[in-house]
Amino acid sequence: MADVRVYTMSGEEVDKTDLPEEMFAMNVSTHVLWEVVRAESLNSRQGTVSTLGRSDVKASGRRPWRQKGTGNARAGSAASPIWRGGGVTFGPTPRKWNIRLNRKVKRKALAGILSERLSEGNLRIVRDLISSGKTSEMAALLFNQNCEGRKTVILVTNGDRLVKRASRNIPRLKATSASSVSIHDLVNSEVVLLSEGAIDLLKERLI
Repeated sequence: MADVRVYTMSGEEVDKTDLPEEMFAMNVSTHVLWEVVRAESLNSRQGTVSTLGRSDVKASGRRPWRQKGTGNARAGSAASPIWRGGGVTFGPTPRKWNIRLNRKVKRKALAGILSERLSEGNLRIVRDLISSGKTSEMAALLFNQNCEGRKTVILVTNGDRLVKRASRNIPRLKATSASSVSIHDLVNSEVVLLSEGAIDLLKERLI
């Protein structure tokens, strides 16, 4: 079992709790984290960007001028890529960027980054993590947890909307649901704060 310290919102340590090793005592390679972060980034792309090639541009089929005798360079079509309004050479076309990853790999990456933050001493549980929606409350929480100026991720339940709202205007802070937090956010974080309800959501994802 892994020991995790429990703090109040005022920063006072009140307890320690044991959590499964499958969640907070896992080793993960940098390559696995890279694979998952890369997949999340590519899967978020829409892939709808498109351009018109010379065969797609609406243009007359006749030559702009005759081949010889005008003094101009030879031109065979107004849809030529070198003409204004012509087609685009090797332009992007719609495509799918999706990458499928094994579910076990995703779980391993999530457990691994949480374990890494715990081993660094940068993961803690906050008891009775609530908010009325005011930014000042989250600012006070960061101050009490010695997280000011550090990239911090707060993991809460789906119903903690006021905590998420109170965190929007604070730089380097992101509050999100533990059921949908991305590996990218955790990898880029310096500190991870957990509400007690978020632990149950993490257990559903990892165990």
